[in-house]
Amino acid sequence: MAEPLMMGQYHDAVISALKNIAWVQDADAYPEKNIPRFTGLTTPAVYFTINSWEQGGGNEGQLQVSLSCDLFVVVDSEGASASKPEIFLRTAAADITQWIDGQQFGISHIEPAEFISAERDEFDPRMDDYLVWRVSYTQSAAFGADPFAPSGVPLRKVWLGKSPDVGRAHVDDYRLIWESKADE
Repeated sequence: MAEPLMMGQYHDAVISALKNIAWVQDADAYPEKNIPRFTGLTTPAVYFTINSWEQGGGNEGQLQVSLSCDLFVVVDSEGASASKPEIFLRTAAADITQWIDGQQFGISHIEPAEFISAERDEFDPRMDDYLVWRVSYTQSAAFGADPFAPSGVPLRKVWLGKSPDVGRAHVDDYRLIWESKADE
């Protein structure tokens, strides 16, 4: 069973890993400001978002999910970060594409990331002053506590009940079948 994924930890790990890429000047969650147009972004930048998650399969007691994530590679359309911003953008998106496949971001209890696609992104009008490519990937992880993880409390007694005579109404019907010794 896997340690459950903590969303804050995952965001921090992805963003920290992005900041370690030499050409990345800024890395963060996708900007959430509710403004008509973004200006003054430090570029080249890579912004991260989790779009959704769905059932990932498996039946080990924990909910396994497949995260659907995007990395937005952003450069200034005026060429402030490169003399040929279109070529720089495609090169940067290609770099992120090969970098993302297999990433675990230092978190050992998640599956390696799987690259899905990369394409130009012109869907956010707030980013009209910038050139943007979206690199999409999925990553599998577990949500929720492992029901089979050791609790740290040693087992002291084992009681046996016989169906249908189980539950609180039948406590007196249970039979003690094992008890630890006082020094165990």
